[in-house]
Amino acid sequence: MKKLFNNGWEFRKTDVDLPFGQVGGDGWARVDIPHDWLIHQAKDLYETSAGWYRKSFMVNSKAVRIVRFEGVYMDTAVWVNGKPAGEWKYGYSTFEFDITSLLNEGENEIVVKVSHRSPNSRWYSGAGIFRNVWLLE
Repeated sequence: MKKLFNNGWEFRKTDVDLPFGQVGGDGWARVDIPHDWLIHQAKDLYETSAGWYRKSFMVNSKAVRIVRFEGVYMDTAVWVNGKPAGEWKYGYSTFEFDITSLLNEGENEIVVKVSHRSPNSRWYSGAGIFRNVWLLE
């Protein structure tokens, strides 16, 4: 089963070097995917920063679950329930992680850090989860 996983995300922008353990707190805004945080700042389209995305979701069984990202620019790290699920260092290709062993029955949380460092492209590259996210069972 393939389920679109784009709705219900929250977003927060921080310094690019902020570690996972310090990202909590206030300042989160609701967003839907696809999302590009740089496009909203036309005067600074090449800012070095990190975008954090988080989403709570329910799991009713221990079936195999894979989270698939169709495009995230640029360097990506993913955690599920506070545990690392994986990293991906290329911004334009699809990637996925098997998150089955990281899930709990009931409520779960996924957190995605997207690091955007400038300069990195001759053209406007965007920054964020810019294509669909899927949850596969």
